[in-house]
Amino acid sequence: MASQISEVVSGLVSSGPHRSEVGRKQLTLALGGLYIASTTLTAKPLLVWETEKGYPRYYIPTETLHDDIKKILSGSSGTPSSIVGLTTVETVKGAVIERLAAGSKATTWVRFLEGPLKGFVRFERNEIDDWFEDGAIFAGIKNPFKRIDTTTVSRHIIVKVDGEKVAETNAAVLLNETGLPEMYYIPATSILNWGSVEKSDLRTACPYKGEAWYLSLTVKGKKYDNLVWYYQYPTHESAAVAGLLSFYNKAGVDILVDGVKV
Repeated sequence: MASQISEVVSGLVSSGPHRSEVGRKQLTLALGGLYIASTTLTAKPLLVWETEKGYPRYYIPTETLHDDIKKILSGSSGTPSSIVGLTTVETVKGAVIERLAAGSKATTWVRFLEGPLKGFVRFERNEIDDWFEDGAIFAGIKNPFKRIDTTTVSRHIIVKVDGEKVAETNAAVLLNETGLPEMYYIPATSILNWGSVEKSDLRTACPYKGEAWYLSLTVKGKKYDNLVWYYQYPTHESAAVAGLLSFYNKAGVDILVDGVKV
């Protein structure tokens, strides 16, 4: 991993990120049964866009790390009260890539020593057991410049898969999300043959819409895995699409709105 990110880190040290701003949420990170970091009102996280097109990510002030970790960083003597360990993986000019062990778990982070991100730590979110925003488990980082709009529309919508009509309705909710194509969410009863539907075990999470559940469809003897998704319990901003279905608009799928393919 270190070799993959060292070039990115060098660029961040020398030129800084594309954009950054102080985060408004109180963050807590858990690893190996230990809260390894917890930001405060006086030591807030940084919301960082590393590139122009990338998604933002949180950087954590080193002063908010667990006391045992700070003891290791400062070289303080004494036995730590929990099982933590820190080893150097790679040194990059102005930063160090390290491996943090807590209990039976471990993660690789980047700790910035120079440049505009000095004093902050870059974590890999998928290596952390859980992240919490203001005490609540969260699905992902929300971009403060992104928004969701939903509108109920009366339009004739037909969905075809491999040329066969599988759904039809005259009512839908149109969801617009900044930077993404508009999506139509239709009633579940719009599907013409519910016998062709099979519930999937796949679950994905979106910080703007909530946890997505998936359905597979069998058409002309061919199974289309996870072709349809819905939000059983969406976030408040996407509440209008609760229980409604949306189809992936991909090869083999035709979504017609008032006779026009979208």
